[in-house]
Amino acid sequence: MRSGSWLLFLSLLLSAPAAARQPPGGPSLRTRTLVAPARPGEVPPLALLVAVGVPTLLQLEAPLPLSTPRLPVGEARIRLVPLSPSSWILLPSTPLAEGEQVPLTLEVGPGAEPLRFTLATRRGEADVRVRVVRAEPSPEDAAAQALALHLLATPPSRVMLAQPRAAALDPGHSRARLESVLWMGPRFFATTSVRDGQKRAPPWRLVQVRLRAILADGSLLEWPARLFTGTSGAKRRRHVFTGLLPESASHLELALDGADTPDDFQPLPREEETLP
Repeated sequence: MRSGSWLLFLSLLLSAPAAARQPPGGPSLRTRTLVAPARPGEVPPLALLVAVGVPTLLQLEAPLPLSTPRLPVGEARIRLVPLSPSSWILLPSTPLAEGEQVPLTLEVGPGAEPLRFTLATRRGEADVRVRVVRAEPSPEDAAAQALALHLLATPPSRVMLAQPRAAALDPGHSRARLESVLWMGPRFFATTSVRDGQKRAPPWRLVQVRLRAILADGSLLEWPARLFTGTSGAKRRRHVFTGLLPESASHLELALDGADTPDDFQPLPREEETLP
């Protein structure tokens, strides 16, 4: 199919309601907005789901700098069709193997960290449009930081606003425990502890917490929470992360990422919910 035909197909998909973006027999097509990490080199790459027969539109929005996309040398299964200096269409010609991840790097020039992505194929899902935006500062940032640091300094037994739940992040090495979730209107503060599981294994390190919510139009918004790390004990380190649920957003989920191990999303409980 020619590039012009892909553009027509893509425009028809984007104009359809979110609930209707599932071709017969094909994957569920998602529209996502990703907030770029402040330090891309210190966190796992952002994942993009691609599928044969589905064009994926990748857009960088100002004030993100203009970038040059790079695939691995010799990678011929995925075409990069430029639409503008800040947007491209990704066209896979063959499916990627299960579990395979193809790196895509957006280089922004000397002295600046590139944005890093991984392209993968997942049965039943594909991204039809991915907008990448920069985080906007919030006037509440200073107050949120002060409260997060206060929670870190508070003994765990003094802050217990939800029943704890344990979640395996790296089986056999580390476990994370959600100690409490404090909701203050649309903003939340979650306290998590991570402990090491094996004596001789290197400690698992939490480097990023990603949040995901469904917006009113059915699209997905994904953004990094503000993460604060306290002092560590012999086998345990405590973290507090905070975020602001956008207006009209629902189904808030979180993913706890290690340095090279992005986590799957799981629901973050609200005040009225009980953690199992």
